Amino acid sequence: MNEVELSLWRNFMERGTQCLGEEEYLEAEKCYAQGLLEANQLSVPEIVAFTLRLLATVRVRLDNLELAEQDFKEALRICQEIRNAKGMAEAWAGLASVSVKKGMLQEAGRQYEQAIYVYPSSSPPLRLGMLYADLGQVYATLEDWNRAKRAYTQAQALCRSNEFLKGEAELDVLLGELHFRQGQKTEAAKNLRHACQTYIQISDAVALTNTLQYLALLYFDQHEMHLAFECQQRAVALSLKLDYRDGFSEQCYFLSKIVQLLENQEEAKYYLKLSIQFYPHQDLDLASRYQSLAGLYLLSMDFANAERYFLKALILFETFHDELRIGEIYQALGVLAERQERKEGRLSYRVESDDEFQLYQKFTLEALVRLAEFYENIRNFRNALGFYWKALAKCRDNDVETDSIEISVQRVSKRLRRKKWKG
Repeated sequence: MNEVELSLWRNFMERGTQCLGEEEYLEAEKCYAQGLLEANQLSVPEIVAFTLRLLATVRVRLDNLELAEQDFKEALRICQEIRNAKGMAEAWAGLASVSVKKGMLQEAGRQYEQAIYVYPSSSPPLRLGMLYADLGQVYATLEDWNRAKRAYTQAQALCRSNEFLKGEAELDVLLGELHFRQGQKTEAAKNLRHACQTYIQISDAVALTNTLQYLALLYFDQHEMHLAFECQQRAVALSLKLDYRDGFSEQCYFLSKIVQLLENQEEAKYYLKLSIQFYPHQDLDLASRYQSLAGLYLLSMDFANAERYFLKALILFETFHDELRIGEIYQALGVLAERQERKEGRLSYRVESDDEFQLYQKFTLEALVRLAEFYENIRNFRNALGFYWKALAKCRDNDVETDSIEISVQRVSKRLRRKKWKG
């Protein structure tokens, strides 16, 4: 064997594997392709087959499925020719991954079964466990529950017998999901609790956080709110400790929903504000959070904050033209105005804060006029006049004709004075 060519092959393979780990797939493909050229010069079938499998693997990541399938098939042919059982198993598993990507799940199941069948007993048992886990996920997607459970159980047994606790816990989560999808919620909770215990044992805080959330969702689905609260609160606390921000907003949002059902409105506001604080986008999901927070303030008769957050939600719903949700906000603003007048009577004009001024600046002219007309229609002339004045100011700032809005200001001003005189 030429040592120079072998050294070159190793360098290409090491660099390719490093790029693969760093998700630099195009560079990895380039390295493995160069490694394949060197492998062919070495004329060692095991090396050629091994290189083909890695090249095919990165091509699957790049969605270059036809070339990946060709490479895996060639690697399989070589391994069958030299009777390399481990290589055959890996090639079959690679072909199964291509079939999964293509949505050919029945074929993927058959290929994973073949990989398991030829896998040699002398090879690492944990890799066999991974093949069983992959097979279980294919059958779970096909909703072939019995086969999925058998595959997961085989994988978990291999993890347990080889003292691979992390793998055992991951299989508990997969089995929990399997039972949950079948409506077997008691069994699902048992699996997830066992997974949590194992993650605590091996100090895997990130996996523990994710599993606690799953368990909280299961308890929420069963209307066991105190248990759901306990699990979700632990998940949120762990995320804060880990500074684990991915999904933190969703965690807090879900926790606020649990707390609302437990009728602790102040704590629900706290978690909802955290959810808003850490939410990274200006979209409809943020609008929904604002709407929920406004609803909580409305329940506690804090009308100023309720209006503020309803209007924040309205800006986003207007931006994305969600007419259904816009209608919900207008309906809520109507309820708010009615309760506010019932509690406080006719209010004197209040000084607008800087925050409120910035909020109103975000409304389009059309949205301000629409709000003014809405309040005028429900005979809340104070608010109507306020929004007509804001619309008028926006017109003047943008050199837009103001005649129609000035007429509206005069009309509402008269109606408001008439209402005061009658009162």
